Amino acid sequence: MKLQGKMVLNALISLLASLVLVAYIIFQLLNMNAQNKELVPTLLNIQKLNGTLMQISQGLNNYSATMTESNKASILNELQKAEELVTQVASGVLPSGEEQEWVSSIQTKFGKLKGETEQAVNGQDSPEAKRQAIRAQGIQNDLYMLNLLAEARYEASTRELENSIQLTWQIALAGAIVLVVAVGAYNVFVSRQLAGRIRRLNEAAGQIAEGNLMVEIAEPKGKDELDELGRSFRLMKNNLHGIVHSVDQAGRSVDSLAQDIDQHNDTMQEIVNQVAAATEELAVGSQKTAEDLAVTVELVDEMSQLFEANLAGTAQSAAYSSEAVRIMDKGSREMEEQLRVVAANRQAMSEVEQTVQTLEANAQEITQMTGYVSEIAKQTTMLSLNASIEAARAGEAGKGFAVVADEVKKLADQSAVTAKQIFSAVEGITAAMRNVKDSVARSMELSREQEEAAALTGQSFTEVSQQVQQIAGHLDTLTADMNRSQHMCSQVQEAVANMSAITEQSAGGSEEIAASTTEQRRSFALAAEKVKQLRQIAGELQQELQRFRL
Repeated sequence: MKLQGKMVLNALISLLASLVLVAYIIFQLLNMNAQNKELVPTLLNIQKLNGTLMQISQGLNNYSATMTESNKASILNELQKAEELVTQVASGVLPSGEEQEWVSSIQTKFGKLKGETEQAVNGQDSPEAKRQAIRAQGIQNDLYMLNLLAEARYEASTRELENSIQLTWQIALAGAIVLVVAVGAYNVFVSRQLAGRIRRLNEAAGQIAEGNLMVEIAEPKGKDELDELGRSFRLMKNNLHGIVHSVDQAGRSVDSLAQDIDQHNDTMQEIVNQVAAATEELAVGSQKTAEDLAVTVELVDEMSQLFEANLAGTAQSAAYSSEAVRIMDKGSREMEEQLRVVAANRQAMSEVEQTVQTLEANAQEITQMTGYVSEIAKQTTMLSLNASIEAARAGEAGKGFAVVADEVKKLADQSAVTAKQIFSAVEGITAAMRNVKDSVARSMELSREQEEAAALTGQSFTEVSQQVQQIAGHLDTLTADMNRSQHMCSQVQEAVANMSAITEQSAGGSEEIAASTTEQRRSFALAAEKVKQLRQIAGELQQELQRFRL
């Protein structure tokens, strides 16, 4: 398997393990949600049934005072709703235990209440309607006890749910730790394997670089990129071994041939020296030589002028390089200042982000308190409705109380409207804070990118400054070499002048013999120099080859 496939397999294993852990958490949350799915509607139905029984009791009281068809229809309608709610409450409680006993009592009492109430309203029996209103209150007492049991069961379920949530998160945390440890151990194992294989190749490369071609490289058995690299490296080592061996043999042959040529060349050099000595005696004071020396003097003068011009240009270049180094140092300091400003900006952005998070928390608290206000407004509305009903029952004496109930209802409605407006305002503030948070995140990202770019620029300034400093150093060295060359040129001028004076004193000699002898000497000297260079190269080659162990 290729290295890429191994890495992908490693990532897939980690991903699958993470998905299993997430699936377990989701399953536990769904199970917890299912446990409370039936209990909450039961509590709501109990509250609704309590309100309906209250309406029935008030309706019967009103009917006993005013026996109208509208009151009768209202009572019968509320009885129908109450019957449905009793059925729903009965289906939502536990099938056995104290809750079932209270439900049975409520069903029995409600059955009697419904039958006798229908007879009372159909027969327009006012005292009986009054008694049935009191019976409805008795059912409310049983319903209150059932509500206490249901709330107790709800609290127990809530505690069990909290324990289940805590256990789930503990298991999830333990699973995550085990997953991280397992994945980390697996990654360390794979990394060590790869590092070991790379280290072995690196050690072999280091030994080959030191000249040890006897190092053994095992034949790879896999098919990934490192195994292919090992096979190629092994082939390269074998080829290099053959090449070094061939070069060693060729170098020995060249050295042997150069020694023979050097010996013959020494013999010929002695002969030429003898001929040259005789020729020099004949060619002393030759006019031709004097003319050549005069031309040489002119050339040396021109070369001296060129040296002076090059020396001035080199000095100017060195000055420019020093100025460039100063400018680069200034740019580096400015880039460091820019990095400091970017870091300060990034710190300020981080503080803004923390402030926005604090505002979000405050907005959530406002939303929660507004919800409390809205709930209080709903309860106030219910109380005002009950007060209006009681005021209507009181007749003329309850008119003042009815006015107060209406004002309370208006106040509750205004509180509900205000709560909605606060909800809307808080949602707007939350949206604006999200936008600010996103803007701060983008600004921090831009600051980070700017900081990285500034760091790279500062590094480039440093590298350029180092290169310019190296160039300045080379220019200083070149200036010193140019000064030495100018001094040597002056010495050459003096030597040529002396040779010209001596040559002018030369009186005779054979030009053909002198020219031929001079050419032969130059040829033999050149040949001797080339042979020496060849032997030197052969010696260097042998010295380099001695580094390798074949």
